[in-house]
Amino acid sequence: MTDQGPNLQQQIQQQATQSAQNFYGQSMGRVKSQIQNYREQLEQYAEQLPDGDAKAQIQEMVDSYMELESSMDQAAQDAGVEDSMNEAAEQTQQQIQEVAQGAAQQAQDTAGQVAGQAQEAAGQATDQAGQVAGQAQEAVGGATQQAQDTVGGLTGGLTGGGDEEEGGGGPLGGVTDQVGQAAQGVQDTAGQAAGQAQEAAGQATDQAGQVAGQAQDAAGQVTDQAGQAAGQAQETAGQAAQQGQQAAGQAAQQAQDTAGQAAQQAGGGQQQQQPNATQAAQQKAQELGVDLSQVQGSGAEGRITVRDVISASNQ
Repeated sequence: MTDQGPNLQQQIQQQATQSAQNFYGQSMGRVKSQIQNYREQLEQYAEQLPDGDAKAQIQEMVDSYMELESSMDQAAQDAGVEDSMNEAAEQTQQQIQEVAQGAAQQAQDTAGQVAGQAQEAAGQATDQAGQVAGQAQEAVGGATQQAQDTVGGLTGGLTGGGDEEEGGGGPLGGVTDQVGQAAQGVQDTAGQAAGQAQEAAGQATDQAGQVAGQAQDAAGQVTDQAGQAAGQAQETAGQAAQQGQQAAGQAAQQAQDTAGQAAQQAGGGQQQQQPNATQAAQQKAQELGVDLSQVQGSGAEGRITVRDVISASNQ
């Protein structure tokens, strides 16, 4: 029973520490991925600007992001969670890309649908213009046939009524007038039909132009929506990363407290007390040969951190 107690407490301590390390590495990875996205956006802004003060200021911002990434890599390496952090960063980056690709695909699908509707409306308008033109041609053909029938009837009446010389100029003049009137009527009807056809064609063109404009507006709106969706995805990832970082800190603190309590319970009445330091600080102290009992902690409740150990080794 005496051996099983410390072993059980040691297992609890190891499990709590491992869970905290995994959560810490994953949250660090999400934060790192978000920082990388922000840095890439600033780099794109810098590429669009000419050389000058504005571009230099943006480059300083890019450098600050790179320093943050380097600091996170060092912190992950000190905590032994570098692989977990990089894996979580890759997964977060893939999720952001999938959201952006989905929004872009939706924009392309909507634009394609609107363009198809525009083409269909233009085709209908063209068909209507063709129908009006066909009706105009039929009207012209009918008027021409009526004029020919009228002329033929009058001519037949003249030739069938006796001596041509006795006919005189009166009947021929009347026929000529009627023929002229019929021809004028044909021209008027053809002009009206042609005007209607042109008007219908103009309306069809206007409708096609309106539909095309609506298609462009819709495509622009969808593109804006895709941009908003991508921005929301990045913002959500940033919030999740921030929450993960806060939760990781709390989990690490709880794990350290639990480990400390377990160590005290396992030690029983032993006089020797474990130093109030994080696991990473203990490892760094062993590497640098620093006596933790001589180090003043700057963490919560005087806990010694890696930075405290490094500062003590430099003194």
